[in-house]
Amino acid sequence: MGFLARLFSRDEADIALRDFDSSAVRADIDALIDALNQLADAMDHDDAPLENPGWRGRMRDLRNASGSLRLLIRRPQFDKDELYEILTTVRPLYRGEPPRDFAHLAEFNTEVVARIEAVHRSAN
Repeated sequence: MGFLARLFSRDEADIALRDFDSSAVRADIDALIDALNQLADAMDHDDAPLENPGWRGRMRDLRNASGSLRLLIRRPQFDKDELYEILTTVRPLYRGEPPRDFAHLAEFNTEVVARIEAVHRSAN
């Protein structure tokens, strides 16, 4: 029995770990890739503030995360740690209410947030 289990009076048998199945998360990862690409494409329009290095950086982050996830699912097998190593780099533009400058991207950002949460659910 581990120290924390003894401290909280829990038996280690109470904790059930589920095996990670990479094939079970592939569809959700693929949907996240599509959502990231759609958000990045929506950010890259004629009126976009491309002179703003922060804006360009966020577009680059979205495209890099999409590319990293695409490379991951091309592999026949991957483990949960490899998925989370990439998933921790995936950031939506914002959480909650959209800032005024991002209001036109709300639909795309909401989809990215939903897809990130779907990948988390299917991986656990």
